[in-house]
Amino acid sequence: MTTAWQSVRRDPRTAKSEVMVLARSAFRWAWTRRGTDLTAAMARSSCLVVAPHPDDETLGCAVAVMRKRAVGTPVTIVIVSDGARAEPVTLPPAELVEVRAGETRRACAALGVGETDVLFLGFPDSELGEHLDAIAGRLSEIIRARGPAQILVPTSCEGHPDHDATHEAARRAVAATGFAGQVLEYTVWLWTHWPWTRGYGTRDRSVSRLLVEPFRRLGDARPLLVDARGLRTRQRRALAEHVTQVGAGDPGGAPSAGGAAGEDAGTPVTGPLLATLQSRYEVYVQAGALRHLDFPRPWRSSGPVGATTERRARPGASG
Repeated sequence: MTTAWQSVRRDPRTAKSEVMVLARSAFRWAWTRRGTDLTAAMARSSCLVVAPHPDDETLGCAVAVMRKRAVGTPVTIVIVSDGARAEPVTLPPAELVEVRAGETRRACAALGVGETDVLFLGFPDSELGEHLDAIAGRLSEIIRARGPAQILVPTSCEGHPDHDATHEAARRAVAATGFAGQVLEYTVWLWTHWPWTRGYGTRDRSVSRLLVEPFRRLGDARPLLVDARGLRTRQRRALAEHVTQVGAGDPGGAPSAGGAAGEDAGTPVTGPLLATLQSRYEVYVQAGALRHLDFPRPWRSSGPVGATTERRARPGASG
């Protein structure tokens, strides 16, 4: 932490992002203090991981996947989008799709998941909200074929359009199949705006938003925790396979002189997306537990409960 503060003093341009990463990490620690540990139960449940983009499986669910595979529990990982719109775009789309698929297979192998259990749906990156029924149909087929006891999906309030669309498509698939198992929501983009979620992206700088709302978040749904001790290094190795997203080196490792932990200039997976790799726990919530924080989306008939301001959409590129 001292190094991070030195970085803030060294380069004032990074001050806001560095301070926010530290603040979110502190709130995350406080929230997990009232969490429920489900490490043992998580390891025993066969699982379908639904990931919007290549790398989300590793950012959001790596610890749970490793714990399952360590005891032989079946895991299927579904990548919904083709990953063709990753930033920065350095390859032609068709080539980038193939590169990212290879990265994902290697990352999943590092987590203990074989190629036959990694499925690619190939829907257009950054356009998942336009294909909800088709995605839900494909997910329904996979649920029926694989018969998992548990489904892991992005939180409903991730904020990234593709993540929110993936959540909605998975919700529709669960309803269509009559799935009776456990549905849990995992967290990726949530950590780029939580605990200031409500009103995020607006000009609201009120005392309530800045000082009151964050403490209300600590009283939200009790988080469900999977112990990550002894597994973060392996998670970082898996994430390092996603070279197009994290660059070279050890993502989520110790801060370097050039910036935040794991940061490589020009790569999209930096800062708050990597800060969680320093945490003791991987965090989940029960399905629907944070729906009151949902971002407005065309497929939602009304805004989230209590929302009075429009929010800026998260970037459309994959994350």
